[in-house]
Amino acid sequence: MKISSLVCFLSLMFGLGSIQTGLGQTEIPKSVNELFVKHTCFTCHKAEGKLVGPSWVDIASKGMKKGEFVQAVYAPNVANWPGYPPMMPMPQVPKKDLEKIADWIIKIKPKV
Repeated sequence: MKISSLVCFLSLMFGLGSIQTGLGQTEIPKSVNELFVKHTCFTCHKAEGKLVGPSWVDIASKGMKKGEFVQAVYAPNVANWPGYPPMMPMPQVPKKDLEKIADWIIKIKPKV
């Protein structure tokens, strides 16, 4: 019982699982989830709802293209996210990792 509680806790902490959307559930691919963990994205973002920064669903609702998403991580613009504290630039995240994350986020269909 202790192990299952720990697994449940870690799943919530690291965003493992799925996102409810207007079209059902969208699973976070393991490879994308690993990037979220590796680059500490879950410190400020979660699947749905406000944490420190916007959720993946809220980010998807902006309709950004891949390049815009990458630029938003490298040089965040606080004007694009009213109600949230400024995000620190994340130049240490490799572009190929951000593009992989962006490919997944772009596919999320927000709740209607």
